[in-house]
Amino acid sequence: MTEDILKLKVERIKWETPDTATFYLSSVDGSSIPYIAGQFITLIFSHRQEETRRSYSLSSSPDEPCLAITIKRITNGEISRFMLTRIKEGDELTALAPAGRFTISNYQQEKDLFLFAAGSGVTPIFSQLKYILSRDGKSRLILIYSNQNAASVLFKDELDKLAAEHPERLIIIHLLSSEANRLNTDKVEKLVKQHTRFNLADAEFYLCGPFPYMRMIRFDLVYMGIDQAKIRRENFVLETVAVTSGYTSFPPKNIKIKYRGELHDIVVGENQSILQAALQNNIPLPYSCRGGVCSTCMVKCTGGKVEMVKNDVLTETDLAQGWILTCTGHPLDDEVVVEL
Repeated sequence: MTEDILKLKVERIKWETPDTATFYLSSVDGSSIPYIAGQFITLIFSHRQEETRRSYSLSSSPDEPCLAITIKRITNGEISRFMLTRIKEGDELTALAPAGRFTISNYQQEKDLFLFAAGSGVTPIFSQLKYILSRDGKSRLILIYSNQNAASVLFKDELDKLAAEHPERLIIIHLLSSEANRLNTDKVEKLVKQHTRFNLADAEFYLCGPFPYMRMIRFDLVYMGIDQAKIRRENFVLETVAVTSGYTSFPPKNIKIKYRGELHDIVVGENQSILQAALQNNIPLPYSCRGGVCSTCMVKCTGGKVEMVKNDVLTETDLAQGWILTCTGHPLDDEVVVEL
């Protein structure tokens, strides 16, 4: 019993900027790989008998023949450096099937969709723009894209073309720090009010960028009265964020895991996460970041109570439906049942 593992071939590499490249990937066995615009894949690397996983948003649209991921060199980033300097066309990569909940489903409706992106945070949004604009719909998309300077803008020609082809549906606002035009609290509210055409209560907001950037925007939107359920975030940089828990220690608990039709009774040790206990018992639950920010490890809790010490991805609606993250989730009783 294994995870859904993909074997991918690098068909082409396109340099977007001196420190960012797009990798076009196809399935080695020639099969199609279904996914939703805005999702990501998790690459799996083995180095010195240790496994490393990294998640990268898909910059391609499901309409396109190849999957594409766009990777920017990160300071002291071992994997990004490896991908940009060592991987070449024809190489094979191992990955998990596409996943993620940073997706837009109601684009046919008459509403404003505000897309806030910073730097390479535009990657999943670029995927969504291409997919949505190739279909009929009454929604209006407003991309507010922050960068250090004009040279660091990703997909500029493609974005300009989309805006020219769909002037009634797509507006792109570039904010460049080099021109003293940086997003701030006042500007968030001003831009939203200026570009809202339909009912503000129906508008949806999608944020992708560094944690402080998204935190500022989310705070401003909530202050404006935007329903938190209308705000979606996607982390493209995994940063360490202090978290708190009502418990100083999680005692051992017995739980049940339903995985691919099989029921497993296991013990989650003291201060172990559900994911750690599952992997220790050879139950290969999917995971990537192990930090509560990517949703790869999301499962449904159908019994008992679970506390997550960190959650930067699940919304209040997700939580109400019973979804949890196993990488940061700890059982609080012996009645916990999780299903995947």
